[in-house]
Amino acid sequence: MSNIYLLYGEEKYELEQKVQKIKKEFANLQVGVNLFYINNDNIDELANVIQGVTFFGSEKLIIIKNTNLKFNVELLKTIDEDVKVVIIEDSVDKRLSEYKTLSKIAECIEFKHLDERQMAQFIVDTLRKYNVKISFDDAQYMQEVCGQDKANNINELQKLVIYVGNGGTVDKEIIDKVCSKTLNAKIFDVLDYIVNKKKKLAINELDSLLKQKEPIVKIYIMLYKQFKQLYMIKLLKDKGEKDIATKLGIHPFVVKKLLLSCDKYTENELKNIIYAFEEYDQKTKNGDMDFEIGLKKIICML
Repeated sequence: MSNIYLLYGEEKYELEQKVQKIKKEFANLQVGVNLFYINNDNIDELANVIQGVTFFGSEKLIIIKNTNLKFNVELLKTIDEDVKVVIIEDSVDKRLSEYKTLSKIAECIEFKHLDERQMAQFIVDTLRKYNVKISFDDAQYMQEVCGQDKANNINELQKLVIYVGNGGTVDKEIIDKVCSKTLNAKIFDVLDYIVNKKKKLAINELDSLLKQKEPIVKIYIMLYKQFKQLYMIKLLKDKGEKDIATKLGIHPFVVKKLLLSCDKYTENELKNIIYAFEEYDQKTKNGDMDFEIGLKKIICML
């Protein structure tokens, strides 16, 4: 096994579990002694850290985070076998020469979110360990509400176990009562209200998000993105495209939800909605429109 690791990807829970497993290989770790954290601010210290002698012998763990691989990876070819290096990134550009070098000398692991069915099965299996029942359909609903992040789902599962107790059963009603929806799920709710002409409920949900201190610009961007995806899905569906998710590079779960809505609009209607969002973007940037009032106007016109 390599003593250099490149860990990256969206599933932070599994990534962190891997980091903790590597740390446990050391009998004793102390920051600044034999445990060193490197980032963009102190990347120039990497060579000295690699070459330095510690009070705990030759064993050393160096964790390099969020540098976009913008450092001299050739330095890692010189490390002793007792030195471990863990490089952590949100994502990597595999076209970079630094990545190509690391792919030859490091163990490179990408941590991806579980897909829709895998996450639902994870929810079922986890609750079963605590003698709590949930149907697969309700588990799928929970992952729609709580998202794909495993750490977040684990937190929500803990809340459910405490709420229903040993031998209890979790259903959709309990999920709505106990679990916290992700922002993405709440934006989908706004979209559903708009699509089904429930403008008052859409406005109420928007007000609720604003009270929770969600940035209006972020809400606009996410809602605009969903309508653009809706438009592209509509075009491909009308053309008879079968694998829309792969074609657009969109998660199948998102495509599945938006497919239910796209038939409620014509292509021209969706195009006009996109124009309205683009006009909103331009006017708010120029100071000609209030962010909140402008977004509510769009919701009312849809």
